[in-house]
Amino acid sequence: MIDYTIPKTLELNGMAVKLNKTIMEKVRCILSHVKLSNTSWVEAMMSVVYIINRSSSMPLDGGVPQRLWTGKDVSYRHLRVFGCLACVHVAKDKRGKLAPKSRPCIFLGYGEDKFRYQLWDVINKKVIRSRDIVVMEEKVVVDWEMKRNGSSSELTERM
Repeated sequence: MIDYTIPKTLELNGMAVKLNKTIMEKVRCILSHVKLSNTSWVEAMMSVVYIINRSSSMPLDGGVPQRLWTGKDVSYRHLRVFGCLACVHVAKDKRGKLAPKSRPCIFLGYGEDKFRYQLWDVINKKVIRSRDIVVMEEKVVVDWEMKRNGSSSELTERM
């Protein structure tokens, strides 16, 4: 039996309110742990929801929502640690002959496509999407400091 609630009465929709609270608690925890600014809350929330959709659920008798929606088994091999250091490959046509082949980024989550990641490009200060990354999960980024003395830049990490 399905119980419907009256429109625009959030207090009667306890399950949704609890799930929203759970999501925001996890977002708060992630941002606190990696010490990213609150401007990254949307990416943290999307990562939390992505993982919740691939985790077993009590209301589904231990079923995994993603598996029930798509009918396919869920892979966990592509999951990464939010806020860790990642190096993204720079395409040959977008770099000079002697320029580095990768640049440092902060891992922010998952894109809409399978095995596509969202990253914070610390040099260009924008969110980028890429499939071609190397992730260093043991290195959680704490702070990014740009020191423009020549070409030096420093990434502060916590191991």
